[in-house]
Amino acid sequence: MDTRKASRASWKHIVCCLVLLVVFMLTIGVHINAEGKNGEAIADSSSEVVPLVIKPNATLSYFSSMIKNEVELAGPKEEVMECTNEELSDSTEDSIESEIDHYITTYSHDIYLLSKAFGVKYEKVLEDLRNRYYTNTQKLEQTNIGYLRTKSGKLKTFDSALYGLVEYFYDFVERNPNQVSKKRVPYTGGAKYIENLIIYFTTHIYTNVDPVIALSIGAAESGYYKVKFMLKSNNVYGGMSSKGLIKYNNIEYGVLSYIRTLSNSYYGKGLNTISKIGKKYCPKYDELGNKIASPHWIKLVSTAKKKYTKYNTEIETIDLLDKDRITNL
Repeated sequence: MDTRKASRASWKHIVCCLVLLVVFMLTIGVHINAEGKNGEAIADSSSEVVPLVIKPNATLSYFSSMIKNEVELAGPKEEVMECTNEELSDSTEDSIESEIDHYITTYSHDIYLLSKAFGVKYEKVLEDLRNRYYTNTQKLEQTNIGYLRTKSGKLKTFDSALYGLVEYFYDFVERNPNQVSKKRVPYTGGAKYIENLIIYFTTHIYTNVDPVIALSIGAAESGYYKVKFMLKSNNVYGGMSSKGLIKYNNIEYGVLSYIRTLSNSYYGKGLNTISKIGKKYCPKYDELGNKIASPHWIKLVSTAKKKYTKYNTEIETIDLLDKDRITNL
C-alpha cells in the first residue's frame, strides 16, 4: 500500500472537516446574534426564557453564565429595613406628640384666653392636656380633649371642639383648685372688649344663644357696659346671689358665666325671645296676677337691640388677645 496516498487522503479529510466546522460555527454565531437582538422583548415576558448570549472568546463557563443571567434578571436585591422595639416606640411617641401638639397649635389662642378667664397658668394647662392624652388609651376626640366621662364611665361628646375645651377647663379647676388664682381684677377697659367677648362666646362656643339679644340684655343691665360698680365686680348682666351682685375675678370669666347661663337656663329650655327670657330674667306680675316680663326691661333691651342688630358679629380669638402675647403662643 502506498503510504503517501493514505497521508494525502487524511489531510483532505482534515481540511474538509475544518471547513465544515467553520461554516457550522458561523451559522451558530449568526443565529445567536439574531436571538440576542430580541433579548429585551423576550425579557418582558415572564413566560419566556431569555437566551444565553455566548460571545466569542468568552471565558465564562456555561453554568457560570447561566447564574450571572439569573442574577441580572432578578434585579437588585430589595433591602428590608428592620426596626428595633426602641425605634418603634420612639416612632409611636412622635406620632402621638404630633397629634396632641397639632390640637394645641390649632387652639392655642383659645386655650390662652380661657386660661386667663379661669385664672390658671397657660403652661400648666398644656402640661395637663398632654398628661391626660398620654395616660388615656382611647383615640384623641377633638370635642373631648379632657377625656371627660359620664357617670357610667363612657366618654362624653360635645357639639364642638371649643365647647369641649370649655368643659375641660371647668373640670380642670375643679380638680386643681390650688392652681386657680384667687385675685380679683376689676375691669377698667372700654365697652368694645366686653362686646367682643360676648360675640366670641356666642358665635364660637354657645352657638344656641343669639349674639344680638345677648349684647342687648347686657347693655340694658350695665348701661351699655359702662356702669362702674358692675364693672368693678366683672358682672355685666346683673347676676345675683344670696349675697347680692355676683363678683367674678375677671371680666372674661364674668362674660363667660353670663353667656353660659343664657345657653343652659334660657335658650336650652326654649326661652329664646326677649319676652320669653324676660319672664324669667326680669319678671313682673300684672293686675291679674299673671307672671310676665317687665315692660320697662323689654323696652330697654329692645332699644339696645336696634344698635346691635347692625353690629358685625364676626370675630376671631386673636382679636381678643394682647398683641405682644400672640407671637409667643
